[in-house]
Amino acid sequence: MRIVDSKQEILLIDISTWKGHHEIYFKKILLSLLERQYFVYASCSDNADLRQWLEHSNIQNCSVLDFRLSFIEKFFFKGLSSFDRIVQTLFKGYIYRFSSVSSLLFTRNILMRIGKDIPVFFGDADTSVPIIPAWVAKMLLPSQWVTLAVQPSYRSASSWGKQKSRQRFVAEKLFALASCKAVLTLHPAYLKFFRNRFHEDKFLALPEIIDVTIDKHYEVPEKIYHLAAGRKIISITGGLLPKRNLELFLKAAQNLDPERYFILAIGHWPQEYYTPTQIESIKALSLTLANNSCLKLGYYIAAEGEFNQLLTISDLIYLQYHNHSFSSNILTKAIFLRKPVIIGDNYIMKKVINKYDWAAIAPEEPEQIASAMMKVATEFQINETKYQEFLEDFSSEKFNLTIDRTVKLLMSNC
Repeated sequence: MRIVDSKQEILLIDISTWKGHHEIYFKKILLSLLERQYFVYASCSDNADLRQWLEHSNIQNCSVLDFRLSFIEKFFFKGLSSFDRIVQTLFKGYIYRFSSVSSLLFTRNILMRIGKDIPVFFGDADTSVPIIPAWVAKMLLPSQWVTLAVQPSYRSASSWGKQKSRQRFVAEKLFALASCKAVLTLHPAYLKFFRNRFHEDKFLALPEIIDVTIDKHYEVPEKIYHLAAGRKIISITGGLLPKRNLELFLKAAQNLDPERYFILAIGHWPQEYYTPTQIESIKALSLTLANNSCLKLGYYIAAEGEFNQLLTISDLIYLQYHNHSFSSNILTKAIFLRKPVIIGDNYIMKKVINKYDWAAIAPEEPEQIASAMMKVATEFQINETKYQEFLEDFSSEKFNLTIDRTVKLLMSNC
């Protein structure tokens, strides 16, 4: 609904998913644009939820548009998918994915419905920046656009493999197009790579969003806190995929004094991603911790407030991811809440820990992890100067200033 005359219009779009950082950043960027008096057309993979949030928050000057492809566009997309499969079968080194233009088809569809070629803010580079030759992309991309690139190609190999890394490297070539006005990344460490590669100053670091709001007191965290009975709570929370190293966490916990430490493992445990041997091991390890633990491995933490409360009651948070080159919003939440952590030798997380002098990095060995846990739980002291630096680096003010600069670049030719 349009309430007041805004300075200019922007299309904010992310059709990849409505989970994790996608929803969080989409909403935060949307609010930042509206605060600056832009009228925002918005579209995501769950427009129903987006509309409900806008209505509940009484947010105006935003119009949610559904993407609908015509029969011809759907037929065209299926043809591209078939073409990719055939060529990939014939040529193992085939890099391009012409079917990756789907988000651009949706974007063009929405722009046609708006009736004008307005600047576009893509919420996710992985889906919005296609793996196609630049000369083809020029015909499909908007005339002015910016995007959020969570992770550069050179860091993709460790998480997704060399093929994915090569594909993202090809897609990143589109950042050199004149239509690309700015690229946002979630960590300053990535700026050097992009600026050295493209020799342009349109790459900006967007601070991670830290939400530690507890909207109400939740029953489960309060029960766990009382169950711990004064013992140090060492926790692993959230989605317990194999990369979270749940089995290693439980092995390390075997070495802790049950009179002093209380083990908390809570969150959705998707067993389909684990081998039968891993599942049996985790179940067996869980049984040995029955006297000093709360292990709710089938518990889905639906509310962000409950998740934040679980972090708040923790004395030490286990974040030793396996083959994880990204950052972690749990890490930034933990630092904000002044909670020590245990991490592994992961690229970005290690940089964050070292910069702010925060807790311990441990090898993936149960005994050494347990030793690090005991030392951190009893001896960790916060460097208050570094902590204040962290608060400044991840402040809402810095986030909004970065969005300001991004939008100025986006609107430079309007």
